[in-house]
Amino acid sequence: MNTKKIIICIMGLIFAGISADLHANFANTFGYSAEGISRGNAMTAVVNDWTSVWYNVGGLGKGRANAGTSTVSRGGEMTLKLRKTEGESETSSETYPNCFGVNVLFIYPQLNLNIQRFATTASGDYVPVKTKAADMDYYGFLVLGGALDLNTIVKLPDFISSCRLGLGLGTNWDGSLVKVNDLDPRTHNFLRYGREIQTSIIMVGLGIGFLDDAFGLGAGANVSFAGQASAIMETQLTGDPQIPLAQATMDLSIAPAAIAGIYFSPGKFYSPIDGLDIGASYRMETKMKIDPFNAAAVLFNGSINMNLMLAIVDYYTPHTVTGGIAYTRWGVTLSADVNWELWSMNYVSKVLKFHYFGLPEFEDTLSYKVGVKYKTPLTLFGLAVMGGYSYVPSILADNAGTTMGIRIGTVSNSLATGMFNYMDNDKHLASLGVEFTVPKMWRLGGEIVISLAYQFQYLVPTSVQKNGIMITGGTQDDVLDTYLINPSYSYGGMNHGAALSLGMRI
Repeated sequence: MNTKKIIICIMGLIFAGISADLHANFANTFGYSAEGISRGNAMTAVVNDWTSVWYNVGGLGKGRANAGTSTVSRGGEMTLKLRKTEGESETSSETYPNCFGVNVLFIYPQLNLNIQRFATTASGDYVPVKTKAADMDYYGFLVLGGALDLNTIVKLPDFISSCRLGLGLGTNWDGSLVKVNDLDPRTHNFLRYGREIQTSIIMVGLGIGFLDDAFGLGAGANVSFAGQASAIMETQLTGDPQIPLAQATMDLSIAPAAIAGIYFSPGKFYSPIDGLDIGASYRMETKMKIDPFNAAAVLFNGSINMNLMLAIVDYYTPHTVTGGIAYTRWGVTLSADVNWELWSMNYVSKVLKFHYFGLPEFEDTLSYKVGVKYKTPLTLFGLAVMGGYSYVPSILADNAGTTMGIRIGTVSNSLATGMFNYMDNDKHLASLGVEFTVPKMWRLGGEIVISLAYQFQYLVPTSVQKNGIMITGGTQDDVLDTYLINPSYSYGGMNHGAALSLGMRI
């Protein structure tokens, strides 16, 4: 076994030279709860349960919003009390500020990549080369959370109508916390689906409401991890496979990213606009970063020492600002959100910066979301029907697949037009859902809420036109060979998502 092969083997054994593709998490791509997904994720102005930690942490300050009645089912997203109307008797109301729940999200992807790639063999023949970019199995996520009314622990001042602590944990349903990806940016790869988004989310927040929940605010943290590591490996130049003696350390610490939100219900001050709600939220960027990762490899019998400058960087979600408005009347709530994601501020690891020049630029995006919820007049088991629509643009610039790029490699250097193959589409999302509320009865401590959701995602077909020009090692390669291995292509498809939520309000 030659020295070159030994070095490549050792570098492959050291799980460290990892640099992330740009991608989001599952909540960015699909949603955080069954109700949110059903309503097009247009939840910023209306959310009032533990899922506020994702949609708008200020919603934790709406502790009195979860109000029920003993005899009458009332419409409205923000009911605080019951008013006596003509022909109707006044009834008692009860609030359920404490809540907890579990959501299960199932994704069935049907993505496609229309491409025909070929490579040249030593004999000069052309053989097809497959890519697995669109070969995704079904996957899913489990989301758990709760909100605790702090008034149950300590009596707060009267001007504070609600104060709740919320916690949310989302993880892959197979039990894995993070699926780290190490893909060359030349690889054809969907950025926001499959393994790329299979990352845990840990969020905690506190929300406070004032003047009977007429307005409120909240703050908290989206928890990620960062740290540093080191490794040293010792091996010999004989033997295949190599069995190196290794020593490694890794220190990880919490790297919180801020979340904040506010809400305002002006109808609490001016009755003609009762039912109007406004909200805004902010989520700071998150990433997993282990840097520096100092590594060394010592090869005996060959007197070769290698010092490696490495880094582990995975999962990135951008700074996100969302504004929302909602209006409730006659049991119908209409809501709309505008979501601004600052993808242009993405973090690029030093590994990618060193080896690649001309990486595709990413664009800030504005997403538009609308939703509706209708609370039917059923009294025994409260039934609500929901629907929603979202438009989510691609984060890629138009020239992302054709721009000039340079790769500085360990074997040879290359300069090419269109060498990078990140894939992301404009997307249309449509959703439907139902919600059942089982009132407090028997030995139950509160209401049980069951939600079912279906989401359909349509990826607008996108084409990339390559020209196949490449220079390697300072000489002109055969243009045909280059084009055959990296040809023009188109991609798109759809995703089917289903969510089930089971929760209780106490």
